[in-house]
Amino acid sequence: MSLNLQRQAYAEHHVKFDCEHENTIIRRRQIKNGAFQYTHQCLRCGEPVGNPIAKVKAEAMHGGPVPDWDVALQEDWEQRRQLSAQAASKAGEAEFWENYNAYLQSDEWKEKRRLVLERDNHLCQGCRRRNATQVHHLTYKHVGRELLFELISICDKCHEVAHDDSD
Repeated sequence: MSLNLQRQAYAEHHVKFDCEHENTIIRRRQIKNGAFQYTHQCLRCGEPVGNPIAKVKAEAMHGGPVPDWDVALQEDWEQRRQLSAQAASKAGEAEFWENYNAYLQSDEWKEKRRLVLERDNHLCQGCRRRNATQVHHLTYKHVGRELLFELISICDKCHEVAHDDSD
């Protein structure tokens, strides 16, 4: 992926979803053992803020009965945060593949490919039975400046298995 586009997308994601919990209200929430806990809930993200408060003090601070915890607020925030993170992770993906495909046509890639096939004696390192027809990236982290140990000779059948996203 284009690191600049992805970094920018993640930076925007963090600006949007890093919450300072500036606006809170005391609410009552049920905890695991069935008891109730009184604590502040952020009105932006729905997260609990600070330590629990005794019921009497919470009611005094609120000026009467304390409203129940807003689970929907918390769930909605988390769903929007996850969608934003997914979008950030996909940012630059189209640009990456365009650059990657162009790189695979370069003389630099052709030389690396030749060296890897030669190193592996043109034998598929996936099944060790068939002739290698491709050189596979074990990671895309260093595409364009990959080290030879990050590349492996592989046959078409094993390459399909390596890229099977249904696993």
